[in-house]
Order: sequence, then C-alpha cells, then structure tokens
Amino acid sequence: MESKRAGPIQSALASGCEAADNPAAIALHVRNAPIPTPNEQLWLIPAAGQTRMQPVAEVAVRLRTYRPVTFGLPAEAVDCVRPGSLVRVPARTRGRLIDGLCLRVSQEPWRQTRPQVATWFEPEIALDESLVELGLWLSGYYLCPPWLVFALMVPAAMRRGRLRRIEWLERSGGEVPRLSAGQRRLLDAVGPAGAALRDALRRAEVGRGTLARLLKRGLLTRSDRDDVARPLPAESSADALPGAVNPAEGGRATPEDEYTLTAAQEAALAQIAGALASVDPFRVLLLFGVPGSGKTEVYVRAIRRVIAAGRQAILLVPEIALVTQIVDRLVRRFARVAVLHSQLTPKTRREALRRIAAGTVDVVIGTRTAALAPCRRLGLIVVDEEQESSFKSLASPFYHARDVAIKRGQIERIPVVLGSATPSLESWHNAHTSPHFTLLNLNERVPGASLPRVRIVAPASGEEHDGLLSAELRDELARTIGGGGQAILLHNRRGYAPWLRCTACGALCRCPRCNAAMVFHQPKEMRCHRCGQRGEAPGRCPDKSCGGRLERAGQAIQKLEETLRVLLPQARLLRLDRDTMRRRHDYQAALRSFEAHEADILLGTQMVAKGLDFPLVRLVGVIDADAALSLPDFRAAERVFQLLMQVAGRAGRREGESLALIQPVGEVSDVLTFAVRMDYTSFAAAERAARQRYGLPPFSRMIRLIGADERPGRARDEMAAAAERLRKLAPAIHPEIHVDDATACVIPRLREMLRYDVVLRGPRDGVLQKLIERARDEKQLWPNVKRFTVDVDPIELL
Repeated sequence: MESKRAGPIQSALASGCEAADNPAAIALHVRNAPIPTPNEQLWLIPAAGQTRMQPVAEVAVRLRTYRPVTFGLPAEAVDCVRPGSLVRVPARTRGRLIDGLCLRVSQEPWRQTRPQVATWFEPEIALDESLVELGLWLSGYYLCPPWLVFALMVPAAMRRGRLRRIEWLERSGGEVPRLSAGQRRLLDAVGPAGAALRDALRRAEVGRGTLARLLKRGLLTRSDRDDVARPLPAESSADALPGAVNPAEGGRATPEDEYTLTAAQEAALAQIAGALASVDPFRVLLLFGVPGSGKTEVYVRAIRRVIAAGRQAILLVPEIALVTQIVDRLVRRFARVAVLHSQLTPKTRREALRRIAAGTVDVVIGTRTAALAPCRRLGLIVVDEEQESSFKSLASPFYHARDVAIKRGQIERIPVVLGSATPSLESWHNAHTSPHFTLLNLNERVPGASLPRVRIVAPASGEEHDGLLSAELRDELARTIGGGGQAILLHNRRGYAPWLRCTACGALCRCPRCNAAMVFHQPKEMRCHRCGQRGEAPGRCPDKSCGGRLERAGQAIQKLEETLRVLLPQARLLRLDRDTMRRRHDYQAALRSFEAHEADILLGTQMVAKGLDFPLVRLVGVIDADAALSLPDFRAAERVFQLLMQVAGRAGRREGESLALIQPVGEVSDVLTFAVRMDYTSFAAAERAARQRYGLPPFSRMIRLIGADERPGRARDEMAAAAERLRKLAPAIHPEIHVDDATACVIPRLREMLRYDVVLRGPRDGVLQKLIERARDEKQLWPNVKRFTVDVDPIELL
C-alpha cells in the first residue's frame, strides 16, 4: 500500500534524496551508527530567503502517552516509511531506541533540533491503512495509549525477530580431501547458501571445536547479521494446535457438504450472501439459534463463498479449547487455515501472522486477538458465542473483541456475523433498534436432534448426600449410565469447600492479601481464588484469642466428585476444572477421552458448558444453579440464564430423549423459569425492561474508574476527589452524564491493595470518552494512587 503523501514528499526532496531501487536493500534497514547529528542533516537546511519543508512522521511510541510524537525522516527513509510502518525512534534517554508505529507522514518547516527516525522495519510487517484506523479508534474509544493497541497488532515476537543479531556461517575456499566425518557434516549443513551457526551445529551434531578447526583452515567464515525470519510451509500454524488436522498429511481439503441445510439455515445463508454481494456490504447479522441448530454449518458455507471470491475470513471463538474442535472441522473443508491464540509460542505466532499478511491463509481462527489479524483481503468476520465474557480483555487495553470486529467490519465495509443461542442484551437490543443490524433466526435443531426436556428438581436436603445431590438427580444419573449413556454435571465452585469456619466464634479463614474467604482444597490446602495465595489449611481458628476448631462449610466440585464415587461406585468419572487442567493439552485430552466413552460422567465448572458436542450425553445436571444470582452485579441474571441454556444444550445433540435437571439453592426465580422453558425471547424482554427502568446498558454507556492503593484511606480520598472533579466538568460535555460517588468495590481488597471505584453513565454517543479526555487534558482526572484503571463498557462491577 503506497502512502498517499509519498508523492509530494518525494517532489520536495528530489534534489537531495535518492530512492532505493533494490527491494532487498530496503527490506530491513537498520542503521547501527549513533543517532544522526545536526551536521548529518545539512541537506535539509533551507537556503537564505527560502522556506524548505522537512519530511516528518507522526509516531505512536512505546510509552504511556496518548498523543503521537513527531520525528524527522532521514532522506533514505522517505520511500520506505509510510503510515503503518514499524520504526524505532530515540527515547528521551540518550542513546536508547524504542519501538513505534508511523501514523502519518507529512511535511513541516525544517527544525534542526527535531529528533530523527533511527530504524525502520521491513514492509511485510507494516499495518495497512484500515488497521491503523482501527487501532486509533480502539485507542480513542477505550481510552488507552495508542501503542498498547498497536503492540497487539504486531506482537513483540515479530518486532524482536526482525532485529535480533545472529552468527552466520558461509563456506569459502576449495574442497579439502581430508576431513573428519563431523567436519564433513558441518560443511554440508552450512551448504552453499550459508546457515545460522546454531542451526548448522545442531543439524551436524557437532560441537564448537569442529567449527573452530574449519574456521582456522579457512573453509568457513563467520559473520553477524540480522535474523530475518524465513517463510514457512502453509501447514505450520495448523500444526501449532494439538489435534488439528494437517492438510499436507491428511489429504486435500474436502469442500463437499456434510449434509443438506434446513430451510432456516438456507434462509440465513441467503441473507449473509446478500450482504456479501451488496453495494454497501457492511452489516451486522445476528444469527440467533437454539443450541444444536447448525450455526457452525452456516458459518462454514458463508466462509466458502468469501474464499471463492478471493477474500479472507476471520472466525472468533471465546475459548482456546473451542478452537480445537472448530479447527478439526474446518481444515477438512478448507486447505489454508491459520490459528491465533495466547498459547502459541512466539515463533509460531510470528509465522502465522506472516502467512496471514502474505495472503497465503484463507481462514483465521482464534480467540480475542484474532480480531486484529493482518488480513489484507478481508471479506467476512464471524464471532461465535458472541455473548461470552472472555471476548472482553481484563487488561489494558480493555477492549471487547466483538465490538472491535463490528468496528473493523464498518471500516473494511464487510459483513460481520454474530452467532449465539443466548445473545448479549447489547446485541439483542441493537438487532431490534439499529439499522445496521439484521436478526436471523434458527428456531429448531437440525434433523436427528431434539431439545432436552428441562426440569427443576427440589434442592437436596441436609441429610441427603451431604446436601449436595437430590435423590431425583442421583436416580437419573444411575438410570442414564445403566442405559449406556453419558452425563454432564456442572457445579460452578472450585475446590472442596468454599469456606473454613470456626465452630466457636463463626469467623472465616481469610486471605491475608485480599481478605477473601479461603477455599479448602483436598488434601489439606487452602487457596484464595482471587489472588492465588496458598497455604496449608490450619486446624484451629486464626484468631489466637479464640482457638476454636475449624470446620469445612459448603460444598464444591471436589466434594461432588467424592460423593459420586460413593453413590455410584461403578461410574467412571472425569473432572474438568482449572485445578485438573494444568497443562496446555489437558483440556483437549479430557474431551477426547469423554468422546471415546472412556468416562460416564463429566463433572466440571463452567468449562463444561461451552460448545461441547457429545452424541451419547443424555443427561445434564446443574448443582446450585442460581447461586450467582446473589452477586451485586446488574449482569448476574443474564449470566446465570446464559450458563443454564448453554449447559442444557449439551444434551440431546443426537437422536433419542434427553433431560436437563436444574437444582437450585433456594426458591425458584424468574430466571430459572425462563431457563426451564428455554425461552430467551421472554427473558430478554423482561431483562431489557428492568435495565431501561434503571438506565443501565444497553440503554446507556458505562465507564468504570478503579483506584487501588495499599495506604489506608488513599484510594477512597483520591477517588472521591476525582468523582467531584468529573461532576464539575460533566455539564459542559452533556447534561445526561451521571457520575456516581466513590464507593468500595464489591471485592474491596485485592493483592494487598484497597480498591474504590467511580462509575460513569451517559448516553450512547461517546460523551463519556469526551469527559475523560477533557479531564485528562486538564490534568484533573488521574488520582494519586498506586494503580488506576479506566474500564470502558465493563462486563462486571466486582
């Protein structure tokens, strides 16, 4: 992509700048000399009586600054640096270079003291205009420094890989007849083209002594050079995911359809195809379908049309574990697939990004950051399970991948498909109010599958299996297993017991860093699930003046596993939670084991609710289904309903009757009633009405400011002062902005720091960002606390 400003700049510098004609010479330009002195810039000094302009680049630098910094462009950089180019520029510290990304190239009056761009990277890892625009929108909307966004688009692995110095070997001199076997292997490993020293020694299986002898005899020469990564085979990123099918080994991709689409699927696909062929293709299509209605097959057929038109597609999934299943499916249909997620090694991620940018990939599958993949022929973005909270980053920048995908679709003028059986209320609201949204319905499961019967069972009594399993749920488990079926049980509490409580004074054993209740884990350990603090579980009350005996209170998933082994000793159990899935591939191995019927009951936390498809599952049970409704968070009801719908949808994926049993803690709430009917539409109507009544999203925008400090009273006082300053500024921005008082967070202490927050609410047109920017520019926002975060569109208020 050529810079639109390159022409004028080249004309202005025609007398003093000679363009580099050799592409190899400009592939990677690293000047190892010190930063240019003013004497080296004499070609820019204007003659007397004339005004000569200097080419400059506005750069987002690797600092916590919100505004770009202007740097001069050396003559040899003018034809190489454009918007989207990665550069290195001098920091304020003398002699230190930092990364940056060029946002704009222009001309300004020459200034002798202006610092110069020192290094620029090869064009193949530059961002195109659309990604630069997206990055600037991300920075402005989520109120974070631009470099934090661009660092996600071009990870450190790519930046480091271009400038790392390596030792290089080349052959020299004629053939010598008398060589040892090791010396001969080393010469062969170097080859006529040369090789990296480490690679050659490893391939030849020799040490540096053999190398020294060949260097002494003049048969090899050694030099230092920049390590420029080489292209890899097309299947490399598919291999990066365990279990993914490698098209090179598994045969050619098969584009044949697996089954005939239903009428509803055909209608949905026709709508997507119409958007793809439209003069203005940007649309957001919300594919609303019950679990098992065939949403994935609609994605696949839509992606096929995009590829046939010579374009690329991105498919976002909420969890790394779900990437495996969908990759297994897609690589059988498409030959050129790349995978992006956080568990890739830096080298594998770099190679995948290179292939995507080079256009040798048709489909990118991944988690959150895949929304920023450098596809230069992008034609479609699909967000599966768009309601999932894992699409929201919990570290700066606090972006939501679904919303980033929608904005990218708007910039690239392409359709965006959001798929869900339980859409977020924001997406559901937009589908009924926004002219850019279209609602597509898949109301029935595909042929051969039926929705499960959903029933609420009475809570277990205290005498009934330790108050954990009701008799009805136990009997259904025995009946299912006896009939050769499988069951899934969800208990969304890790550990053995949620509390350790003193029998004398009633005090709970609490985390010394967070003041949260410590959770008891077998065999005899207590853990804080907020900060990770661990320790041996004591037998006596932590209050030395009391000394009472500690008892385990409540039940969690380890207790459920123990109970099941007593009640159903013949059942084969498989537990799936964060404590059992410690290694990278444990999750995939567990799912494959359950699919092969090596276990009868899969019990786990919410990990078992998402995207799993097992044909033999006849029963799903949910323990303490409504426990999360007590959380002081306005999204609690939405989360509980979505979780119940998702886990119930794991049953009945094939022919035969299936059952989902919901065991609440207490009385049956409206949320459980809607879940039993699997009636999302009625739930959404009731929840939207409640949100509208209180002015909560999706009827407003929200920003949460959190201040944390270990000094008593500091976070409280500073956040209260910040709230007052924002209240004074707000009327000048918009009269409907509401600034709450500073209050202690629901989780008031985390990692030894006290936490206070201020919540801002306002209309949906971005006025809250304007308020924060005004306060930031006038230096009236940032409280003097150790940690301060700005969370735009928070998904929780804990």
